[in-house]
Amino acid sequence: MKLALAFDPDSGRVHRDFESTKVLKIYTVEGDTVTESEMVGTMAESTDDIIGVAMMMEADCILCGDILPESRELLDNEGIVFYSGFYGNADDAVSDFVNGYVVFGPDE
Repeated sequence: MKLALAFDPDSGRVHRDFESTKVLKIYTVEGDTVTESEMVGTMAESTDDIIGVAMMMEADCILCGDILPESRELLDNEGIVFYSGFYGNADDAVSDFVNGYVVFGPDE
């Protein structure tokens, strides 16, 4: 499975606002173990650009912090599963997700 996470490379944290994400961190997961990760720039001028990069990287789902209703609709229309409400250290958020410890934030 591949996960695309909205990433802030300066802090190593989940990027707070999906719509302004400049970097996706792509995680390859086997079972409950992350086997590989890489950072990919989105060069995003729009939410469509971010979604396009995730699709190009063949991500099975997207993890992010806050997300606007319009972006939720775009992802739904593309058939992309997303999970919002992730905050804090990006690697910890992915580890929690793959181990089933998912806590959703205020925009659930």
